[in-house]
Amino acid sequence: MIALGIVALATLAANGSRQLRYSAVALLGVSLAANVVTAGQLSVTQLAVEGCGALVACGILYVAARDRTYGEDPGWRLWLATIVAAAATAACFATLRTASSETVTVPLIGEDPSGVTAQVAAFWLISSGVAILVTAQTPVRGSLGALLMITGVELLVRLLTVPQLGLSLVFGWVEVVIALAGGFLIVNERVVREN
Repeated sequence: MIALGIVALATLAANGSRQLRYSAVALLGVSLAANVVTAGQLSVTQLAVEGCGALVACGILYVAARDRTYGEDPGWRLWLATIVAAAATAACFATLRTASSETVTVPLIGEDPSGVTAQVAAFWLISSGVAILVTAQTPVRGSLGALLMITGVELLVRLLTVPQLGLSLVFGWVEVVIALAGGFLIVNERVVREN
């Protein structure tokens, strides 16, 4: 439960940040917290692969910012994205969860064998990413939304009973590709603004 709270707070920090560099660091925090949510289900190798993918994506966006002042003021879009994400998370959990019992018990600290914590975190990240993408004006927030969505999908895929190392590699590369595409768009936008 504590890890779920950290995922939510890190997502809000990334969404509410006005500077791209702070958003990039908050995205790294989101990924680390998401890995903590399902740490008991993954091997050290899988955690390392996914951690490296998140670190590289964070580094790409951090370098693309070039300075501390560059970013996008979320303004009213922060509140709209948060409200939409909260409503969508509640609706998704009520209708799409795979927990078999009607009553859900979530431990405050430690592993969650039912997977409820991972499902709620995944629904929160996916719905936050979609809400941010819908309200984005620049590639800064578009990249943020796409990376949050891929992190949420990673959490859902971890609940499958299939070999996970190959999927971890794929998701690590997808994060890097999204960050590269976002970095490219961000650098192009800066060139257009400066000329």
